[in-house]
Amino acid sequence: MTKLGIQTIIFGKRTGEDLPGVLKDIKAAGYDGVEFGYSATRTPEETLAIFGDAGLIVSGYHTGYGTFKDLGETTKQGEHLLGVGAKYFMCSGNENWKEANADDYRKTADVLNAAGESLAAMGVTLCYHNHNWEFFPLVEGGNGMDILLAQLDPASVKFCPDIYWLACGGKDPAAWLRENADRCAYFHFKDGTFDVATQQPLTFKELGRGNVDLKSAAAVVHELAPEWAITEQDNTDGDPAESARISADYARQELGF
Repeated sequence: MTKLGIQTIIFGKRTGEDLPGVLKDIKAAGYDGVEFGYSATRTPEETLAIFGDAGLIVSGYHTGYGTFKDLGETTKQGEHLLGVGAKYFMCSGNENWKEANADDYRKTADVLNAAGESLAAMGVTLCYHNHNWEFFPLVEGGNGMDILLAQLDPASVKFCPDIYWLACGGKDPAAWLRENADRCAYFHFKDGTFDVATQQPLTFKELGRGNVDLKSAAAVVHELAPEWAITEQDNTDGDPAESARISADYARQELGF
């Protein structure tokens, strides 16, 4: 059965300052686990103790592309991830981010293939987390996602599709997930509003309060039966704990997680 987790980005700096308090709020909101970032200030044993006290588990770590350009750092963080009982390692970003050209995307694929091969040998699954810009047209033709799908090694690098960013980038999330089902291992459910014409984000909302077709995407994800479905809200105008609860309730009651 797919477990429901949350990305701690919604809690901002508080995650680093008061992890036990954040986990208490997350547990009260109804989640099974938590995705957050590697911290060198805690040993795996210390992290496990904090999560154990909260009655939660770690679903995965999430970090920037730069980490994976250094195989030594990649290995260190991968070992820490395994030490806390998780195996999914998410990568956000690419070479030159939104300004990337075709060569940048090819370099990104080379970097992630090397990192992914190293991590896979350890038992860790590297997942590329998309945004909207991978779907922007390139002057060379096509888009960045076309290059990543063609050049990332399916045995070494999987995808962590972000449902909101797929929609913002001009894709039908359910159709994209179905087309690339064998490449996807871990899923972010996010809601909000965006400008269809410019493919730019406007607002981030609790699940069910934006204009993303989450239900159709969830139906495909259920067919794939992944280990984790993660709610993610980049920011909120309200109380983060309450926003987390609203999204958890929607994910449980309307999306079936």
